[in-house]
Amino acid sequence: MSRMAKVDRLLGFISMCLFIGLLTVVIIQILSRYFPFDLIWTEELSRYLFVYSMVTAAPIALRKQEFIRVDMLILALPEKTRRVYECVIAGLAFIFSLVLVIYGLHFLQLGADFYAPTLGFSMAYAYAAVPLLGVLLMVYSIVYMFDRFSPTEEVEKGDNLL
Repeated sequence: MSRMAKVDRLLGFISMCLFIGLLTVVIIQILSRYFPFDLIWTEELSRYLFVYSMVTAAPIALRKQEFIRVDMLILALPEKTRRVYECVIAGLAFIFSLVLVIYGLHFLQLGADFYAPTLGFSMAYAYAAVPLLGVLLMVYSIVYMFDRFSPTEEVEKGDNLL
């Protein structure tokens, strides 16, 4: 198994765990409405779990081409032209990811002085999702470009990551 396949599996596992955590917290939130005690932290935690589950799932979706796109014209292109087009799109995603990292680090520094209202941890942990997403998308944009021109594409659409 290649190194990127291991990273794919790890990100898929982390994303799945975060999503299961999100579902659990939402179920607790729903059930707490019928009991005399109020669990106010569930709404905030569910937001953070959702954001981080998307941070870990988005790079995999980029690599497996699972983002929503209109591909009627793209499929009409010759194979080589389509690959070049997809690399240009991945390059634009790389540039956007670089912007996410740069401004996300500034955002993270701003959040270091604030604390989550109900959970009490530093908001830097919540804001760290932005530069982390940027770094992961940068890496996966490069890997996606290499995948387009490798003799055998390692990640085929529909592969199971777990």
